[in-house]
Amino acid sequence: MKSHVAITRCTTYAYPQVLAGVREALEPLGGIKAFVKRGDRVLLKPNLLSGKHPDRCVTTHPAMVKAVAQLVQEAGGIPVIGDSPGVGDLHRVAAQAGIAEVAEELECPLVEFKDVAQIKTDAAYTFRRFELAKAVLETDVIINLPKVKTHTQTLLTLGVKNTFGCIPGMRKAQWHLKAGNNHAYFAGMLAELSHIIKPALTIVDGIIGMEGDGPSNGDPRPLGLILAGENPHALDTTICQIIGVPPEELLTLQAAHERGFEGTDPKQIEVLGQSIEDVKVVPFRLPRRFYIRRKLIAFLKLPLRNIFTPKPIINRDLCKACGACAEVCPPKAISLSKKKVEIDYRQCIRCYCCQEVCPEGAVRLQEGLVQRLVS
Repeated sequence: MKSHVAITRCTTYAYPQVLAGVREALEPLGGIKAFVKRGDRVLLKPNLLSGKHPDRCVTTHPAMVKAVAQLVQEAGGIPVIGDSPGVGDLHRVAAQAGIAEVAEELECPLVEFKDVAQIKTDAAYTFRRFELAKAVLETDVIINLPKVKTHTQTLLTLGVKNTFGCIPGMRKAQWHLKAGNNHAYFAGMLAELSHIIKPALTIVDGIIGMEGDGPSNGDPRPLGLILAGENPHALDTTICQIIGVPPEELLTLQAAHERGFEGTDPKQIEVLGQSIEDVKVVPFRLPRRFYIRRKLIAFLKLPLRNIFTPKPIINRDLCKACGACAEVCPPKAISLSKKKVEIDYRQCIRCYCCQEVCPEGAVRLQEGLVQRLVS
């Protein structure tokens, strides 16, 4: 069965144009009423990584959230907005990201992901248990609202990765710790999580994305696009093609393909609206990272890690010693000593959560020795 991905152009966050762009993207899919019925409680799941101004392009833009919420209301649905930010309380992060204002204007409640429900999977899954926010399970429809961004751990954060926010609070850090620096293991978890959550619709904010060392400290990159579809894997595959990344390089797509999930084969994706060739954005600057492509003998992994993989470095001039990095570090490899951040690289698992959440952009990645020599 073919997956459908609709692409439309939109080069501004001016609300009338964004609303028109979202309508246009949904039209070939049957419009919003193909997904939302009167009386449905609809969870809008934006990317609310941290409390950054919309101009920083870290979070899904409020104009996108507002447009989708308005369309849901027009269809008779009841929209709510929910996420589990990497740092900070949902209401504070939403206020800083401009989304709390949207929620107030449209009387669309912000739903915190605090209470947890345990989901057990069957033998078809590698991961047999997930702890998800109850609010996710108590809605009739989930609309996934990711932003096109790079990611130092997973290469890109798109439709599939955005569902990770359905796992509340520090339970996300537990997954990072469990995965260690095995990025393929972590990607497999993300692929299965997205398959379990099954958002009815994914609408991607690709008006201005982020390139470089995302997901929080990269650089804004205009793409001028809104994309929509039912299958987040198909959307991620399509975005990879648009920005010139071979889909097989995205580990979540590799994991989904290995599990037989639909949407990973470009030949089985029907693109509606604009063609991929007409909207390509290349070159697109990816994060500085180096993956070991071959399997290493277990006892060699630790000594070779510093040779092959980037490690987080603190820029003392920018660091304000706020402690955000230490708070989210899964193995507790980061500590504050005399208002100075210290990293124990023997414990560091190279998940880059510190770089992801640093509000000052003070954490950068230093390439492994091999990559530095090649450069």
